[in-house]
Amino acid sequence: MADFEISKVQDPLPEQEAARDYWSGLDNFAGYARPKPWSTFMASRILSFSPSSVFEFGCNAGKNLAAIRERNSSVFACGVDVNAAAVRHGEQSGLRLAAGDERLLKIFPDLTFDVTFTVSVIDHVATPGEILTELARITRRKLLLLEPWLGEEGKVERNVNITTGELIDTTPYSYSWDYHRLTRQHLPGWQIEDEPYALQSNLGRFYRLYTLTR
Repeated sequence: MADFEISKVQDPLPEQEAARDYWSGLDNFAGYARPKPWSTFMASRILSFSPSSVFEFGCNAGKNLAAIRERNSSVFACGVDVNAAAVRHGEQSGLRLAAGDERLLKIFPDLTFDVTFTVSVIDHVATPGEILTELARITRRKLLLLEPWLGEEGKVERNVNITTGELIDTTPYSYSWDYHRLTRQHLPGWQIEDEPYALQSNLGRFYRLYTLTR
């Protein structure tokens, strides 16, 4: 039995709208605010580049940005997320957050931030090329993507539960994208490196950290 089932994305734009509605309406954001091992990992990696400014696309309630602030409060760190309730929750902790989606990226001038990053966000959008293009445009030095790659592109319909071994329905609007292909196609002149970084989740063993350099 295969570890997953993937289908082709037939209508990316309508699916992107449906995904936006789904993720903006979730109300379990308090769980997303709790510290996670990957928050520490990402904060350490990002700060190793000595940035003065950092931006997270898809920050939810901001736990990754909080990890950066805890380690170096002098870095200007901010983020945007489609879930307005999660953003309000994070703002209560003094984080610099805004509610919005990829269309909000257009308000930023070119090369606004030293480092931009995502953590399991591009894997929930049906039009990754457009978003990566905008993220690269506003990035001065490094673009980091902690995202899964299952070896095949498309919408992940079902996956193996790592606890039971059963094939179960995947979280709605989950995708597997080839970031090397996307970089070649949408970010000419950028260099990309990747390394494995396993998460404790059903699709966690497929995650990799992609480091893109201008």
